[in-house]
Amino acid sequence: MEYKYETHLHTRQASACGLSNGRDYIDAYINAGYAGLIVTDHFFNGNTAIDRTLPWEVRVNLFCRGYDEAYAMAKGRNFSVFFGWEYSYGEDEYLIYGLDKTWLLDHPEIMEWDHATLYHRVDRDGGLVVQAHPFRERSYLTTIHLHPYTVHAVEVINGENVEEDDRKARAYASYYDLPMTAGSDIHTSVKAGSKSRGVGFDEPLSSIAEYVQRIKARSGYHIVDDSSRAEAPHRNESNLPVYFYELDGSRRRIKASEAWGN
Repeated sequence: MEYKYETHLHTRQASACGLSNGRDYIDAYINAGYAGLIVTDHFFNGNTAIDRTLPWEVRVNLFCRGYDEAYAMAKGRNFSVFFGWEYSYGEDEYLIYGLDKTWLLDHPEIMEWDHATLYHRVDRDGGLVVQAHPFRERSYLTTIHLHPYTVHAVEVINGENVEEDDRKARAYASYYDLPMTAGSDIHTSVKAGSKSRGVGFDEPLSSIAEYVQRIKARSGYHIVDDSSRAEAPHRNESNLPVYFYELDGSRRRIKASEAWGN
């Protein structure tokens, strides 16, 4: 039996782009055959719905409302709701898993962290950093930024991406031997099921910590995708400039195909 989990989901309580409340997703995903979901609203440095001028504690509590509502709605229904968030550097974004509201309350300095600091602090405290949709091309984006040395894994299937973006992401993750994840990047419960992606397990997850451990260990899971997104990239270039970041943090512009060894 497969137990599927949504790993990339936004609520209207905390994400400015969200269209559904946290509670709205529970029946939708149960009906779609999922065992659980992870709420990953946009953090304060991204497309947040939270007033950035509020005190830190107030902001964090407001930020968690979508998760809290989803968790309460799922209680007693054999459906798991876990907590995460999407951290932004403007052009590149990262899904953070395995840490909770208390951790956020204790770390207001997170807003000032560079990529390496974010990665090492999250890793030290038992969390997971996944680069979201690394090869996405949209009108509001001007560049692509690749950080293979400061992430644990790469999201290679994203329900809001075009297929070619995902092909490039998978080839890139494979070349740098990084674990792969998948998610819907869903903003409305109406799309649950028809566009849902995610991660599948042979047994239900007991906690978000177990999700973190399985992805880091590359053990006991598979990504929920379709065959066309698993093909090799159809194009060796991207329409946006691609910047690659070395272990020491220095960057260089590369051809897109260099990211997967071509």
